[in-house]
Amino acid sequence: MKLAEITKKTDTELSELIKTERAALASAIIDSRTKEIKDVKSLSRHKKTIARALTIFRERAIAQEEATS
Repeated sequence: MKLAEITKKTDTELSELIKTERAALASAIIDSRTKEIKDVKSLSRHKKTIARALTIFRERAIAQEEATS
């Protein structure tokens, strides 16, 4: 998922995205270990999407903390 798509999401949508991507990553890891995975690059795509979403989530939290201080 692209960064522009992730930044448009709300906080609740971001947390849902993180949850689903982590589940998909876990499933892809299991598939890779049992040699059932078709797309090997899906592991890195899931990791990058999780990292992007967590970064945006944290940036928003920091901005909110600074706004209240």
